[in-house]
Amino acid sequence: MLRKLLLGAALALSPLAQADIIIGQSVPTTGLVANTGKALALGASLYFSRVNANGGINGEPINHLVRDDGYDPKRTIANTRDLIDKEGAIALVSYYGTATMTELEKSKVLDNAGIALVGVHSGADVLRAPSSSLFVFHTRASYRQEVDRIVNLLAGNLGVTRIGVIAQQDGYGQAGYGALKDALAKRNLTLAGEAWYDRNTGDTGKAAKELAKANPEAVVLITVSKPAATFVKQFRAAGGTAQLYGLSPIQFEEVIQTVGKKEAHGLGISEVLPYPRNEQLRFVREFQQDAAAVLRNGDVPSYAVMEGYLSARLVVEALKRAGKSPTRSAVYNGLTSLKRYDLGGFIIDFGDKKRTGSNFVELTMISPTGTLTR
Repeated sequence: MLRKLLLGAALALSPLAQADIIIGQSVPTTGLVANTGKALALGASLYFSRVNANGGINGEPINHLVRDDGYDPKRTIANTRDLIDKEGAIALVSYYGTATMTELEKSKVLDNAGIALVGVHSGADVLRAPSSSLFVFHTRASYRQEVDRIVNLLAGNLGVTRIGVIAQQDGYGQAGYGALKDALAKRNLTLAGEAWYDRNTGDTGKAAKELAKANPEAVVLITVSKPAATFVKQFRAAGGTAQLYGLSPIQFEEVIQTVGKKEAHGLGISEVLPYPRNEQLRFVREFQQDAAAVLRNGDVPSYAVMEGYLSARLVVEALKRAGKSPTRSAVYNGLTSLKRYDLGGFIIDFGDKKRTGSNFVELTMISPTGTLTR
């Protein structure tokens, strides 16, 4: 009781003094991509809960604060300022989106506070350029790496030369679109059709008709989950017969939930994390164990849940390396010391000033039973 009173007095005196270790997160829990945002938050909470159940960090519990930004860059910036200035967060975890992160980096909020953000659900080059913030630690391969893998399969292995694209009208769409054009140019190919859809409405109807009419052999989907699902259904209904491949922001479970297994079957997706059912990896086994306690019977832990979980594990490791009274700078230094850090079959490397910790890319496809083949 005395300790609690003393801590309460300290909190009253200083907004940055804290009884708990505050880790902040801003993700969309409402709107078009709410399911992915919620999954990222759930994944982080799974690991933080495990740590707290085992006594926290040096006896202090982790307080994981999640704020909804609705996929709106302005709200992302406002949430982040609130988490830093009002809540006293010493690290941030698992944010969502290219557009939101682009504006957050421009605002210099992270740099001015000297606070690390671990994990961004985006593979855009603009967030990985030499001018990007050193306080952002990426846990996934880039969209350029994903696109190269897809084009190599289509053009290199299967002899497909007529490749089209549907892209979201924002920074994410532009990043993937640019990467695709570059990958095709390397093979002396050009786009066989392109279409765009509005990021706010997610309406893919017009794009589906345009690409079905263009009749490419394959279409790359630079979309998020629900627009991917509606596009697949609309494209097939319009007579489109192309092979369809999407990038990792597409959550295959949400595609199936939206249009059903029959329509979703055959959609290829590049993934930047190990398959959540691959129990050969210790990292995946531990993830499944921590997820089992909160997921309903029959639910399969998703890639997005795993992504949030991964980021939380890295934050906790950095906290352990930060000493008995962790500060923002100590957590940052802890992250930079993670050189070829093996989580159990999955390696993150932030050594030598790297800020992209993984280059892992794997191609998958939705099977008739609603699972992924690899």
